[in-house]
Amino acid sequence: MKIAIMGATSHIAKGLVYRFLKGRKDHLYLFVRSAEKIESFLEATGTRGSGNYSVCADYREFPSFSYDAIINCVGVETRNKDNCDFTRYFTVTETFDNLAIGYLKDINPSALYISFSSGAVYGKGFSNPADESSENRVLVNGVVPEDFYGIVRLNAEAKHRAYQDLRIVDLRIFSYFSRYINLSDGYFITDVMQAILHGKTLITDSTNIVRDYLHPQDLFSMIVKCIEAGKINQAIDVSSSRPAAKQEILDYFASSYGLEYQRQDFSENRSATGAKTNYFSTCDRASGLGYIPRFSSMDTIREEAGSILSQKVEFAKGALH
Repeated sequence: MKIAIMGATSHIAKGLVYRFLKGRKDHLYLFVRSAEKIESFLEATGTRGSGNYSVCADYREFPSFSYDAIINCVGVETRNKDNCDFTRYFTVTETFDNLAIGYLKDINPSALYISFSSGAVYGKGFSNPADESSENRVLVNGVVPEDFYGIVRLNAEAKHRAYQDLRIVDLRIFSYFSRYINLSDGYFITDVMQAILHGKTLITDSTNIVRDYLHPQDLFSMIVKCIEAGKINQAIDVSSSRPAAKQEILDYFASSYGLEYQRQDFSENRSATGAKTNYFSTCDRASGLGYIPRFSSMDTIREEAGSILSQKVEFAKGALH
């Protein structure tokens, strides 16, 4: 197949690019802002020069090629509310979404468009996990910045459902972790990595949050299921086989890597999308496409963190010599 990947240097795209090039015969059109960055990634992963991809550093060329599927991996930073340009939630999402939909409408209506949505579409509550009856309740006359991203994702999903004759899938990701993550992103899991790599004590909130870390291989499997699905237009929550609680994660890193941590009561929530205690879903629409997750959240953490933290081990070995 011919597959366009928009935002091919993003965290979530890198695992997909690697797996497509290693495991399938598709031709990828890798749309990026920096050709140098994607070439460096391909070189580092041993996939450069395979002949199964084209690097495209100019999105104006997007309508010039023929695709069977489009995967939109263009992301907008949501890590905390101190350094977010909230307008980009709206403008960036709309720009690239319209680019993909325009291709389906005007050039190839039979192509599949896979858009990455988020668990934030359910709003900023999450005292309980999402389910089929969950609602995103927004105070219409009191919209706050924590509402913005959920509104953006809900708007995009609603627009996609309106194009009912087109093949569009919104994959809602709650938490995603891989060896390709930017360790300065400021999430709980990257804070853990940084503390271990730099030998510092982790300072963390006292709340025992629950997260669902999707394994890169499970996400790739979900993508393949969508490609094979034929006529489809729906939103799907993509989950691991089991979420993980913060304390379970802390215990693992304390016993396996010597992580030291302290709990503190923080005066305010720093998440740009609102506090989320049980940020995972019990919706099971994905099984209707034959998706069965192989990995739990802890499987994901053990495997991907192991790759990241191996550099600490290698550094220690070098220091001994």
